[in-house]
Amino acid sequence: MAQTSLLQGKRFYCREWVFHKIQHCLQEKTNSLSVVTSTPSKQPLLTPGGGASNPGTLTTESTKSGSSWGVLLVGGPGSGKTALCTELLWPTSAQGTHRGMQQQTLAFHFCRADDSDTLCIGGFIRGLVAQICRSGLVPGYEEKVRDPAVQRTLQPGECERNPTEAFKRCVLLPLLSVKPPQQSLFLLVDSIDEGCQLGEGEQRSPPGSPRTIAELLASHHEFLPPWLLLICSARRQNKAITKLFTASLQKMIYRLPSQACHRRRLESSSALPSIL
Repeated sequence: MAQTSLLQGKRFYCREWVFHKIQHCLQEKTNSLSVVTSTPSKQPLLTPGGGASNPGTLTTESTKSGSSWGVLLVGGPGSGKTALCTELLWPTSAQGTHRGMQQQTLAFHFCRADDSDTLCIGGFIRGLVAQICRSGLVPGYEEKVRDPAVQRTLQPGECERNPTEAFKRCVLLPLLSVKPPQQSLFLLVDSIDEGCQLGEGEQRSPPGSPRTIAELLASHHEFLPPWLLLICSARRQNKAITKLFTASLQKMIYRLPSQACHRRRLESSSALPSIL
């Protein structure tokens, strides 16, 4: 459902500067791995009261100070946010293939307003777990999520009732407790602002629990391992989401110009044929 893009396979033009910026961010994350020991990281610190059945709460000491930053791509409708995310995962150009950033994909998710399944927090978490297991990029992760107690939090219904616990037990804690990969990886979520109105109107989760994928990631991004880059896209008009992730990502915000602006640039360039 969320593990593909409707634009997959379509030719992509321009935006090279964005890919260079993302590549630089990934390299910066990789460089930070040089200060990480080659042994598996210690189990994240938990608040008192945690146990086998109640593992407690992640604290800010679970990850390196200052390591929680990511990329937020913002632009108006038709500015190419989804197309750019699609090209990052499935490059159609020789330059994109040569960059090889698709090989650093840990997991991805495409939110769509016309597909309610893609806006479900439980489906999002289960999709992440499945993709991370299939990727083979984080040895030891699959073994950790096989634990029966972890699997129970992933069950349909249970995951939706307590998405915070499921995300913590099935994504954050396993990733933080395994040996870091040799190079940085990224988690991509396209159109993260979709479904926000749905979240405001529904209160199926307990009070205080995240109602949307955006709320879940914004409230837990600081606990992602330092080698994982979160890349999100959102419409510029959604100021609430932009503000939410501006505060949590604390790093790179790239504003994409409109498609009309691209058209003018292409038409005025003597080096490019008319392709639009």
